[in-house]
Amino acid sequence: MLPGSRIHAPDAAIALIDTPEKAKAAQAAWAAKLGQPVQWTNSVGMKFQLIPPGEFEMGSKDGDADAKLHKVRLTQPVYMGACEVTREQWEKVTNMKQSRYFPGPQQPINYVDAYKAHNFCAALSKLEGATNLVYRLPTEAEWEYAAKAGAATRYYTGDTEKDLDRAGWFEKNSNGAAHPVGQKEPNAFGLYDMLGNVWEWCADFYDKDYYATAPSENPPPRKREYPCEDGVVRGGACFQDAKFCAAWHRDYYETSRADKHFGLRIVRPIQ
Repeated sequence: MLPGSRIHAPDAAIALIDTPEKAKAAQAAWAAKLGQPVQWTNSVGMKFQLIPPGEFEMGSKDGDADAKLHKVRLTQPVYMGACEVTREQWEKVTNMKQSRYFPGPQQPINYVDAYKAHNFCAALSKLEGATNLVYRLPTEAEWEYAAKAGAATRYYTGDTEKDLDRAGWFEKNSNGAAHPVGQKEPNAFGLYDMLGNVWEWCADFYDKDYYATAPSENPPPRKREYPCEDGVVRGGACFQDAKFCAAWHRDYYETSRADKHFGLRIVRPIQ
């Protein structure tokens, strides 16, 4: 355990997380209840933040037609990568070079399609001795809950492009390039670069009507149904307009598409 991780906190409960202060308090309370650190580091040096169970408003009243506001309840705590998977981490796990774009050990790995993202999770699980898949991609609901971290604004730092500049790399501050992870301001859960830098694959296949049909508690990842072959990506990227970096914005691409702006962030369930 990390020093100071066993803190005094009230009994944890699954509550509405609608402010950053509530997000931080729930994170601390659940860490104490579970006897787990708020931040945990795995065997290859990847840092993870505890994401507590909670209820939140997914989507936005001002958002896109496929992202209408609705309440979601998540009942399972997970550890989520504090940062996007880096080039150094990717190469340590896979023993392979992946991309020549945006070189540097702390740059987010890129040129990753959805299949390679899933394969990375499987390789990391095997490396740590798991007999079944342990690491995985987040569901859309998990990703958005973690990205908002209680914030009701467009970005977890506020509603304007000036606010986004504090949180992530996008068209107006990136010079068209991804940047080393962890340089911007983290959200209340301690997550960096949730907005901008590189798109992050989710476990879901895209469905414009999924918000209307998915269960409100622990919505599972939308499964592939022919002819749907588009996977969900979240968070926007360094070359894009600020509107694509809103925490509620959904986008989708062919799961076989690899691009210099496509990366990943992973989660590990807490047993």
